[in-house]
Amino acid sequence: MNIVQKVETEFQKLFNESPLLFRSPGRVNLIGEHTDYNMGFVLPAAIDKAIYFAITPRYDDICNLYSLDFNESIQYPVSSIQHQEKYWANYLLGVVDQIQKLGYNIKGF
Repeated sequence: MNIVQKVETEFQKLFNESPLLFRSPGRVNLIGEHTDYNMGFVLPAAIDKAIYFAITPRYDDICNLYSLDFNESIQYPVSSIQHQEKYWANYLLGVVDQIQKLGYNIKGF
């Protein structure tokens, strides 16, 4: 079973729904830090690592996150995002937080 099939199968077991699947490729910066978000110079290259993400929409304010790699989950309301001790979740929470700061209304997922 490849990683995409595993993510989809595990999602269906956990949430009893068929998800939308996404892949975000990894990268390295050959000249140092990832400074592009601060208008710095970068020389990025794609690598063979990636993040795979499965999602289905909810119609309330609750987000359920589960990490296959860490075998951990958290649940939180979108309206009150806070830093989590489970550091893997902070990357996803940060994305949601920034989208909200742009004025978009995010529902649970």
